[in-house]
Amino acid sequence: MFAKNEKCVSKLILTLMCFALFASQAFAKPKSELVKEEAGYYYGYGKASSNEDACAIAKKDLLETALTSTLRLSDPEADSITVTEDTVKERFTDIKPFFQSKNGQSVTYRIKVSEFEKDEKQYAAKLRAKLAPLYNVVAAKGNIGTKMSKAIEILQILSECGETNLLTMQEKGTELYSAKVESLCSAAISELTYKFSEKDKIITSTTQITLSVKDKSGKAVSDLPLKAVWSMPYLSISTGSEEIAEVVSYVTTDAAGNAVIDYPIADEYKNKIVCLEVSIAFATIELPTAPMRRLQNESTTEARYLGITDFDDMFQSVEVKAGTYTTGAIASDVRANPKEKSRTAKVKAYKIDKDPVTNLQFAAFIYLTHSEEEPEYFSNSDYNAAQQPVVGVTVKMAEAYAKWLSEQTGAKYRLPTDDEWEIAARANTDYIYPWGNDDPSKGKKANYKGNGKFKKPSPVGSFADSTNEWGLEDMAGNVWEWTGSARNETADSTSATVKGGSWMDGPVDLRISNFKNIDKESGYPDVGFRLIKEVTK
Repeated sequence: MFAKNEKCVSKLILTLMCFALFASQAFAKPKSELVKEEAGYYYGYGKASSNEDACAIAKKDLLETALTSTLRLSDPEADSITVTEDTVKERFTDIKPFFQSKNGQSVTYRIKVSEFEKDEKQYAAKLRAKLAPLYNVVAAKGNIGTKMSKAIEILQILSECGETNLLTMQEKGTELYSAKVESLCSAAISELTYKFSEKDKIITSTTQITLSVKDKSGKAVSDLPLKAVWSMPYLSISTGSEEIAEVVSYVTTDAAGNAVIDYPIADEYKNKIVCLEVSIAFATIELPTAPMRRLQNESTTEARYLGITDFDDMFQSVEVKAGTYTTGAIASDVRANPKEKSRTAKVKAYKIDKDPVTNLQFAAFIYLTHSEEEPEYFSNSDYNAAQQPVVGVTVKMAEAYAKWLSEQTGAKYRLPTDDEWEIAARANTDYIYPWGNDDPSKGKKANYKGNGKFKKPSPVGSFADSTNEWGLEDMAGNVWEWTGSARNETADSTSATVKGGSWMDGPVDLRISNFKNIDKESGYPDVGFRLIKEVTK
């Protein structure tokens, strides 16, 4: 048995060695077996199905090898240099193949190191002359937008010809052309101020965002090339496994220093928390250089949004008319506790959320306010689905959310009193539960302990049969809901009343008149909230 296993292992090792040899050949530089490299030369190799393509590949390889070797004389750790095909054609106009196979599909070029150094010196002089007019604009006083456009042009030229880390300002100088341009750009960027027409707000998906750019004197910066990137930020809540692609656009500021940026039209961006990053468009080529990336990052400004198609759809509510209502236990509720005694409540008109506040809605509040405080359980996969009710919130956190929503909309949002909550839950009926007098176990009408469907908070509206006469969902079960009351407590109490019962409770706790008082400074896995909006007429 051991000998058999030994044979198998030997075969496996042999197979792996063959694969490694094949892989090294497949990914190694395509050197010709018939060419012996000599000292004092740079070599370039190319293999392709046609001689023309093989020659092009070999010339490009030769130039990149020569430039990279030149750079590594001063920086041994430098990355390999890449150049464009146009640069190759410009620099190698009459070079002849050193070797090529009979079928022309394998080609080798070479050039003496001393010859290339002479050629590089001449090329650098021509390049400085070409860049001088552009640089003079960057270095002179004038409109920052124009200066940045010329700087971008310089950096792109240096990148395309592989000279970003080679070309110096002077023939025998040490200061890199790219470093000098980067320094001038950094100084100009520090003078810029950005202002979004809408920033860190709830907006509709038809909203146009205007970015206004000015210099330190307050003068509008025109002709500034900008890159706008819409993306989905990382959030603690789960919004699905799919990755949403960034939406990129390029705009230029007008004479007034303004650039209009449209919200993405893609369906994936509707009703989502999104980030907009705008920067000067330095890194627009396929392989941007380090200076380009640094300048683009340095010039970036950010705005955050909740982009919705319709506010009333995202934040649905039901209006309750002003009047006098009876709250507390109804006569037919034999399981009512004496603390739930019937009482009369007079209220003004108000609107109440159709559902408890969801993780998505609360996440928008956290993200748009740049808050570092998250509810407990926000990163727990049992509790952080986008459409689950937010839990782990204290009364203070719920009130902060209400204050933020009020500021965003101009309306007045707050926690309901326990009477307002009951009036809405009962919906002008004499029911024990929001849906009627049937126990929740009949038809599994809500998310309670033993409902047979969920063992954690359910997405809001999961139980259609629990909807009351006014269309309110989850008024019983799923999560207890904070109120702004402290029923039967003293004025200095640190408790608050919660209503509705939860997924952790039995059917009896789901009765409309039932309540309990708990520490309002703590967060719980079965307590969320919904808000009311005051109605002014």
